[in-house]
Amino acid sequence: MNRSPLKAHAAIALRAAFQSVIWLGVEAGCFRQQGLDVSLTLETGGPRAADGTLRGDWQFCHTGDLPIAEGVAQDRDPVLIVAPTLPHEAAFLMARRGITRPEQLAGARIGGVDAQGQFGRAVEALLKAWGVAATVVSLGSFKAIYRALERGEVDAGYLPVDLRFPGENAFGWNAIQGLPVGAGGIVTTRRLIAADRPLVEAFVRACVDTIALFKTRPDVVVPLLQRFLQIEDRASVAQLHAYYAPLFQATPRPSFASEIGSLRAVVARKYPAALNLQPEDLMDAAFVDALPRTG
Repeated sequence: MNRSPLKAHAAIALRAAFQSVIWLGVEAGCFRQQGLDVSLTLETGGPRAADGTLRGDWQFCHTGDLPIAEGVAQDRDPVLIVAPTLPHEAAFLMARRGITRPEQLAGARIGGVDAQGQFGRAVEALLKAWGVAATVVSLGSFKAIYRALERGEVDAGYLPVDLRFPGENAFGWNAIQGLPVGAGGIVTTRRLIAADRPLVEAFVRACVDTIALFKTRPDVVVPLLQRFLQIEDRASVAQLHAYYAPLFQATPRPSFASEIGSLRAVVARKYPAALNLQPEDLMDAAFVDALPRTG
């Protein structure tokens, strides 16, 4: 007699290829194969994804590194369990035709998913470094940013690499600056790990299975990515898949070693307790580390 699948709920902060693992795994059946029935909430933005996980609105989320560090600095219990991709430039500050230099953004309206999210803060830091006064406005999704830039409602916006090339090709937009992504990834809480470790183990296994699918089966993944990203041009999505296939980690072990110093500095401006953060406070690599032993 087959057991009913365990139910879980997950949130995805951004509709972008580097945050596609959970959605792809649900659509491709990887979670079902691990005995899980996963429902999804999409495009929450990074802070809301993390807050919802901490409140128990959902058990898992894909979010950036800043919400994880901020949560721990507030004595809450988010924990990174899977880091699907290597650090890379996953988004770009794109400007309308005619704007090619940072100083031309003075007085501009810059579209963002969430002005207080990871990319929004990255843009604010760039503007400060450039000495440029501009306003980042929250538009809720990458799709909304794209449309606002197309209609001229904003002068620039940050977009994932997924949408950079369509914007360049169709409208002559210019990539002003790449925005790197660090050790964000798939997050849960230490409370859930203590309460239901088998659920977390199964979730991690399904994520790793999905990453393997991404790296080896473009015939399956490309059409799914088209649906997830809502991009009609299959050739562009095939190029995007080729870009990301080497960036997805076959062994997606979480790590904050390379960025803990910068994270401390940024988060401590708001939460002084962050000055004491250690990488092990933010992550639990045991689930990924156990996979080679369990197959």
